[in-house]
Order: sequence, then C-alpha cells, then structure tokens
Amino acid sequence: MSQPILTTTIEPASDVVAGSIGTWTLRFQAGEEGLPGNSTIRVGTDTDTDWGVPQFDDPGAAEYATVTAPGGVDVAARTVGVKGFQLEIGPSGLPGGGEISVVLGDTSGGGPGSRAQTFREQRRVFSVTIDHGQGVESIEESPELRIVGGEPVRLIVVVPSELPVGEPFRVLVKAEDAWGNASDGYRGTVRLNGDGVALENDTLSFTESDGGAGWIDGATGEQPGVVRLTASDEDAGLQGTSNPACVVEHVGEQRLFWADPHGGQLVDREKFAGFFEHARDVAGIQFAGFQRNADVLDEADLVTQQDVELQFHQPGRFIAIPGYEWSGKTWDGGHHNVYFRRHHQPIHRNAPAETPESVDESTELHHVRDLYDHYRGTDTIITPHVGGEHSDLKHHDPTLEPGVEIVSSHGAFEWMRRDALAHGYRLGFLGGSDSYTGRPGDDRPGHQQRRYSKAGLTGIYCEEVSLESFFEAMRARRFFATTGARIVAKADIQGHGIGSQFSTRDNPVIEVDVVGTAALESVELFRDEELLDRWDNAPAGNPNRVRVLWQGSSRQTSYSGIVWDGTIRVHGGRIADTGTLRFDSPRSHLVETTESLVRFHAWGCGYRMGVELDIEGDESTRVEVSVATQAITGPAYGGFGSSQPRRISLAPAERATLVGRLGELAETTRTIDLGVRDRQLDLGLAPVHGDCEAHCTFRDEQPRAGINPYWVRVVQVDQEMAWTSPIWVDWMARSDD
Repeated sequence: MSQPILTTTIEPASDVVAGSIGTWTLRFQAGEEGLPGNSTIRVGTDTDTDWGVPQFDDPGAAEYATVTAPGGVDVAARTVGVKGFQLEIGPSGLPGGGEISVVLGDTSGGGPGSRAQTFREQRRVFSVTIDHGQGVESIEESPELRIVGGEPVRLIVVVPSELPVGEPFRVLVKAEDAWGNASDGYRGTVRLNGDGVALENDTLSFTESDGGAGWIDGATGEQPGVVRLTASDEDAGLQGTSNPACVVEHVGEQRLFWADPHGGQLVDREKFAGFFEHARDVAGIQFAGFQRNADVLDEADLVTQQDVELQFHQPGRFIAIPGYEWSGKTWDGGHHNVYFRRHHQPIHRNAPAETPESVDESTELHHVRDLYDHYRGTDTIITPHVGGEHSDLKHHDPTLEPGVEIVSSHGAFEWMRRDALAHGYRLGFLGGSDSYTGRPGDDRPGHQQRRYSKAGLTGIYCEEVSLESFFEAMRARRFFATTGARIVAKADIQGHGIGSQFSTRDNPVIEVDVVGTAALESVELFRDEELLDRWDNAPAGNPNRVRVLWQGSSRQTSYSGIVWDGTIRVHGGRIADTGTLRFDSPRSHLVETTESLVRFHAWGCGYRMGVELDIEGDESTRVEVSVATQAITGPAYGGFGSSQPRRISLAPAERATLVGRLGELAETTRTIDLGVRDRQLDLGLAPVHGDCEAHCTFRDEQPRAGINPYWVRVVQVDQEMAWTSPIWVDWMARSDD
C-alpha cells in the first residue's frame, strides 16, 4: 500500500464550543518521498464559515497565525478568501517526514487567540489539497472538528400557531446559546406552564440524545383564545415564552403552518440529512426547501439531495420541498428557486458560473426566459429573490411565479416588494433563510460579512402538512412573510383571504387580525404603496424612554447592507439604562455607554434597528444623535469585474445629525431622510409595551377603478415585522359613481 503524499492533523481535536476563543495547530507532514519545491498546500472548508480569518502581521491582535518549517525550508503563506489559507513551499521542497505547522490563534505575542465559527457542525472539515506539480490532489484524511452549541442563555418554546380546542399537540423546547444554536451540553430539567392549556406532562429532562432540543407530547388547548406556554429551568436561571397559539372552536379549511422555502444549502452531501433534521427537530417548522445552486451541483450531490428529500417526506409532520436554485447572473434574470411537486425530477441549470462542468450541458437553460419556457405547464413553482445575484423583476411568468422573497438572512428588501407591485404583478410575499450554515428555520448571521440578519420565515395557510397542500397554498398565494417571528396575521375582504383576487362594486372593507409574539407597535393597511389606514390603538410613547431607529440598504441588489457608526449624547439629563433593537449580527454592538452618551456600531440591511435609552431629565433635556454610514457592496474582482472572486467592501456614505428635546419628542418623532434606498434616522419616544393583539376593520372610501392590491405591514415594538400577501380587488365603479 502506497504511503500518502501528505498527512495532516489538528490539535487539539476535542469538541469546540461555537464562537469560543482558542488556539489550534495544523500539522502537515510529507510522505517518504517528500514534496518538491514550489508545491502548494491549500486549506479550505465546505461551509460559509465565520471562523476568524488568519492574519500574519500583528502578534498582539486576534487571529494571529504563525508558520513553522524545518531548517532550510522556506514557506510563504496567504489567506484564500475568508474561508481558508494556503502554504507555498520554497524551491528546496519539504523532505520526506518533514513537517510544517500552522498555529491558528497564536497567543505568544499577547494576542487573544482565534475565534471559532459561531454555528454548530458535526464535521467541520479543514479540507486539504496539495499541488505538487502533477495536478491538484485532495487529502482524504483531512482534519475535522466537531463544533457544539455553547452554554444556554435562553429557552425557545415553539407551539402550533392554530389548533382546535381539545386537539393534542407537541411542544418543542430548545435550550439556545448566544449564537442561536441548540446547546448540546444542556442537561437541565424544564417545566412548562400556561393558562388555558392542559399538559399530560409538564416536565422535560434533557439528555445527550436531545442535543439541546426536545419535545413534550400531550398538550391540549382547553378553550378558545390565545395561549402562550412558559418554560423555565430555575436551577439554571433560564426561561422562555412560546409563540402565540390561537385556539379556536373549529379550524377552517386551512390552518397556519410555518415554512422556510429557501432554507439555503450545504456543500458536503453527508450533511444534507442534518439540514432537514434541524428544520424539523430544532426549528420546529413544517416545510423546508434545500436550494442548492444548480451550477455547483454534481450528479452525486443531486442523487443524494433527492434521496434525502424523499426520506424527509413525512406527511402530517414535515415536508422537504423538492427543488433547486437556478442561479443565473442578474443580467440573465438572476437567482430563482425552483420547486417540484414530484420527487427525483431532473434539474436544468444555468450556465456554469463557479464550476467548469455542467450536470448535463445539453439541458442548460441560459436565461430566465428559457427557465420559464421549459417549466411552463408543469407541476413546478418558481420564486425570485435577492441572494448571490438578485432577480430582475422585469422578467416574470404569472403561471409559474406566485411569490417573491422579501426577507432572508441577507436582510429585508422592501424595494423588491415595491418593484413587484409597481409592475402590477400578483406576487405574494415570502420569507426564508438562504444560508450555508445548515440551520433552516432559525438561522443567524454570525460574523459572516455577507449576512446581516437572522432568517425570515413564511407563514402559510394549508389544509394539511403535505406536498400537495403546500403547492395548492403557494399557487393561491395564501402566505405571508415575517422577519422570523411567528406572528399570526390574517386579512379578509368580503370572505376573500390573503392572496385572493376577486371583483366587486362595493367599497372594500378589510378585516385584519394580528397576534404578535411581542407587543405591537403598528398595523398598517396599504393599497399598492399608499398608506390607507392604521391600527387606532397603537401605543403611546414612554416619556422617559427615548428610541433612536435607523434603517435602509445601500442599493437595490445583493450584499447591500449599511454600517452605522453613531453617537447619542444627552444634555441636561442622565442615561439610566440602555437597550438594543435588532442587533442581529454580532458585529453590531454598543461601543461605549456612560451617563451622558452612547456610541454604537451596527451592521444591517433594510430592516429597522436601534437603541433605546431610559433618560432621567425634564422637557428641556436635549438628545443629539450623529451618524456616519458606510455602504456595503460586493464587487467582483475576476476578469473585468464580472466574475469571481467577490469581496465584501465598504464605501463611505452619508453622515447626519439629528436633535430633539424630550418635550418636543412627546409630540412628534424627528426624522431625517438620508436620501437613498429608504435610509433614514428617527429620534422619538419608545412606545409603551401594550397589546399583543389587533383586530381592525378598515374601509376604503375611495377605491380606484381596476385592480387594487391591499396588504398589511405589522411592526412589533421589538422591530420584528410581517407583511401579508396582497388581496387583489378588481373594483368596478357603479354607473352612478
């Protein structure tokens, strides 16, 4: 048996807690024949890892890496993107048995070490390849680590959003760490309680096999109403409250389920099953799609994916939605998700963008128009979105496309919604993950530069948990998007629910029902882009709590976030307490807090985020906010700027200042429009936390002749949001109008 050309190991090889700081040594030992001069060793990985990127110039800083080689062997090192590095051996080569070591997070110069990735992973592979002048060779026994969830900081409780009185249901409890992972090492005992719910068993003791997430069976709603369950572990000081469950006497033809149609993708086919296990058993959703970019799928990947999709076809409990992502460039129509109502369907990919070979070159579809032509008239659904390349909505096929994704881990894209409405398309609004971490249904951005938001979700009204019912509901546009919170949202006009279209001569009366996961701030009714009316029970401002909000994106395309650096100064008063809103990315943090100022650094894209301050002062107390922004872009540096590699870049953008006194802010919120892509800064009073439910009746007294799309936007005080798909009303003016 021939000796391997290179042997690689990592120390320590023990489990790594997600997001922890440490030091790891990778060793590369040449085989008996050694490595010739000018050989290159490359180390990468198969996920969108946010492990700290090595640096070689500052021993006192984080991520300092050192390279050691035998005497007489010169080795150069450089990073490769943000996911790996390579070693370039000098002309003398590496003798047989010679060893090169790389210390990641070397602390000998005073640095703190290296930060591990923030998402858990059963097999975090340090994939090693060697180019020794005879082609590139993969090292089969590449080092691996197991990344586990850290200590829990909260309990997440998931219950069905709608159910009839007396129907048994299961309760999911997740012990969650600071990064959104299930806490693998949690062994506590959780107790449930909640008014209006009968519990056959109110206790769950976690074991190793639970992996930080477990189910309690046998709960039932005792009477109609909205119920919430509370979970607590008093010994560990943990607690959590469930999403609202709406218990009714009789459920209609459809009930609300939760989906992540664009759950994202993974590269290593051995991890595909774990993707769906997470969606079902950790996120507790009913539908999830694995949307692998078609231009990087090979035959073995595709076979594995489709086999796993069938394996997780579990009607009544969970459905893996068969499909893939057609990943054309924006000028070819942009990225689109493709879903099949049948399993093991052949895929038709775009022209290769990242790999040189196609699954089947003869079946490539080079433009989104070709995609439409091929699938028109089949059991297929297609949805546009903003991902690696945003969809160009000047292209649309109403027979195939029922919805558009407007929120994901990339951010919130109100401009995508506006674009769809401006074109007059009948597209509902979807939310999803679109991530590479294997956590569909509840993903977090971690320290990735290309992700700024936690995952969105789609609420979908289906007859049952089945693939057929999912397709029927999608085609009926009976769904709505959220920023990840399981907000219950319904709208109805003359018996027609969200996604419907009908004709009438009567003035539309819109009934809206919302049940939030937190106190509601606003419920707004829109006709197209016109704000028609709003919930009349919106909370008043808290006179002693000031809120600074900011929002917006850099451009109408992918990787379009904004970095906000700001200072809040208080004159003639004292800051007693400070809190943050939607600081989803760990890059977002409070830099400094004193009794007179707060400095913040925040990364976001599209959604509202901010800071709240308890201020001890009077009407004359002056609050001054100043910000400097940077626009996030994702330019390509290959060829003439049109191909890989792509790097996230920051460009200086708007600067602004805003001032208000507490007495003035009690009357109105001060706003400054920064002029581009919804970018704005608000200074006002934080709303009092009040009702979590809103039941509204709106009437359009002046409908327009023709098609009127009515939709609702919900905002909670924690800045979680929901957008209902429109109801399209074809209003026919009376002859005497």
